[in-house]
Amino acid sequence: MTDRLRFAMVGAGWWAHAAHLPALAAVPSIEFVAVCDPDAQRANAAAREFGAHGAFTDVAAMLDAVEIDCAVVATPHTTHRPIVEALLRAGVDVLVEKPLTTTAEDAWALVELARELGRTLSVGFTYQYAATASRVRETVANDIGELVCVNAEFSSETEGLFSTVDPLAAHLEDPSRPHGTTYSNPLLSGGGQGQTQLTHLLGNLLWNTGKQAVEVFAYMHNRGLAVDVVNALTFRLDGGAIGTASSTGTTPVGSRVRHRIRYHGTRAVLEHDLLKAEAWVFEAGGGIRHIENPAEFPTYARSEPVPTFARLVRGEIANPAPADVAAASVSLIEAAYISATEHRPVDVRRGSINNS
Repeated sequence: MTDRLRFAMVGAGWWAHAAHLPALAAVPSIEFVAVCDPDAQRANAAAREFGAHGAFTDVAAMLDAVEIDCAVVATPHTTHRPIVEALLRAGVDVLVEKPLTTTAEDAWALVELARELGRTLSVGFTYQYAATASRVRETVANDIGELVCVNAEFSSETEGLFSTVDPLAAHLEDPSRPHGTTYSNPLLSGGGQGQTQLTHLLGNLLWNTGKQAVEVFAYMHNRGLAVDVVNALTFRLDGGAIGTASSTGTTPVGSRVRHRIRYHGTRAVLEHDLLKAEAWVFEAGGGIRHIENPAEFPTYARSEPVPTFARLVRGEIANPAPADVAAASVSLIEAAYISATEHRPVDVRRGSINNS
């Protein structure tokens, strides 16, 4: 490994432009060596704009041509496993966008492969890169007592993303703008609100509690679209705590959205506002504590995954979004989709998690 980590970007669409490509160009400890996207025009344009050394349309060809230490993967959800697997087998450490995959089988297979090969695998759960994220996690683990119940909500304005967009619309050629052609296609997205938004909420919840779901019962509604727009889940965690999670993409533009999780313990209740990167702890006896986001850090850490991953690979920090917890969230979401379809409680597949 050179002094500067050699990074590649796989996928040059909207989210890569919004979050990852600017960071790859800006971090001094990173050498941005390649962009890979099946659209040659888009790959070349991204390489020129952000200063990558080369552009490719195929991951295998890129791996043959360029020496790479790390890769960021931001491709359609259902494509993640083969891309990440190829990178891991080539000796590359990988930061992959959420969800890790869309099936538990694929998710746990990648976790085990990364462990077997001794590679670092992390997931782009943006809220876990906030400055206060580790403090919230430590407080849930150490200060609230026995976890009894968890209530979570994620409302957003995403219904438009799940609607089929006119393929002739001019802005589809602009990768810096979001559009629904990927999100509205279940063959690419694996689902709607559950895969795109609920995954944030449940990934954070499982990371903070250090637990996995055991069983889930879910309702979902597509509102006439090809993918789900509204989700409501009730689930049981190992250790006995019960949780609820709701998520909707129908929040009207201009209305306040909420991304919150409330942890009920026997000694305190912690309410985590993911959007504001802050939490309030309401202690037995009346004490109140505020975990406040430092003013010098962004509340929404959109650009933090790349520089954080570079530090992680160098061994400077712990993994803020480990793949095993991400796999546990994939397992819960997959079981929820089955439950909503079959109208019954569904057992959730569990794997081995390192809670350090």
